Amino acid sequence: MLFLSPARRPGPQPKPDPAFWRWLLFGSAAAAALCSMQPWVRVRFEALFDGHVGPPGWHSSAGFTCLCTSALVTVMAIAESGTPASQHAVRPGSLMLVALTTLVLGFQWCGGPGMLRGVSAHWTVWFYLLLASVPVLLTTCMLRWLAAGGRTDADGSTPGFTVPLVRRRSRGMRWRRPRADSRDRPGPDPIGRGSCD
Repeated sequence: MLFLSPARRPGPQPKPDPAFWRWLLFGSAAAAALCSMQPWVRVRFEALFDGHVGPPGWHSSAGFTCLCTSALVTVMAIAESGTPASQHAVRPGSLMLVALTTLVLGFQWCGGPGMLRGVSAHWTVWFYLLLASVPVLLTTCMLRWLAAGGRTDADGSTPGFTVPLVRRRSRGMRWRRPRADSRDRPGPDPIGRGSCD
């Protein structure tokens, strides 16, 4: 009985993603990071209360989340290699981060701009640009994840995952539960049952 791994044939090389997806990811992430560093709200009636603007967007929870997510997704995309194993490790995490950021940004938008210096405020153009760039980033991450999720080896297994098999010399390769060693079985009692202390 031998514990061996099955011989795996090298599968076909994965088809590279379109270069447009990669540049679209970098562009949308850079746009989201830039919009996060700009003010999101300003005074509504500027003729009466001057043109006051609020703090940069990254001072809020939603803005800081957008800024950090854009940086992380960019770094992960740069560090990703062309192997299927790295794509399966990087792209689901990027998609999850951007999806959570989209939800946080949606809650921020539904809450409204609020008040600024005691008067009503409205969103700036930077916030609307952020609302346009984050869905593009989410769509790009989803397309890249779908392209990597359908890639398997020739035998249908996930890349980089092997299962050890037990091979018997006479019956070929098959699954078999290993037998217990005879040394582990309880032996006869050296002291007979009828013996006395």
